[in-house]
Amino acid sequence: MDFEAINTFFYCIKYMDYAKYMAAIAACIAAICAYFSYRLSKSIYNEIKSDETIIAGQLHHPRLQNAKHNQCVLHCTLFNKSQRKAFINSVRVYESNGNEIAITWSNSIDSLGNVINPTDLLGLKDSIELYLRRNDGEEFKECEVYIKHSYSVELLQLSFDPYYWMKESEE
Repeated sequence: MDFEAINTFFYCIKYMDYAKYMAAIAACIAAICAYFSYRLSKSIYNEIKSDETIIAGQLHHPRLQNAKHNQCVLHCTLFNKSQRKAFINSVRVYESNGNEIAITWSNSIDSLGNVINPTDLLGLKDSIELYLRRNDGEEFKECEVYIKHSYSVELLQLSFDPYYWMKESEE
């Protein structure tokens, strides 16, 4: 019998076991590196996203030529803290009893408070003026405004109280 062939066969098997162990170790090291790479990229992403904030000024009636038209229009300024452009893609207004108010919104109005070029999308680089007009022409009373933007799934919530200045003077 050829013992040398059998010895060579077992010798090769021994090295194949070492190769399997080395491949398993290399796979574990690759998995660990992939995990740390994921954690680093997530950290960088969160740091970049951390300054993506939209700040809203106080809701108020703009000063229009006709005071009667003034009451059905709300105005606020939106500021973008980030260097990236944000998008406003939805604005909804609800009365204090929870009923939705039909509005038209844009970043410009004419002298009577009519919204010019109403759209469903506004770009926000640094700051914009946001105007909301009731479609029924009624006066805005106490209400909540919800603004949906591209930076977050959470809505930006603003409250409007037409008598806030009276409450502040009482305090």
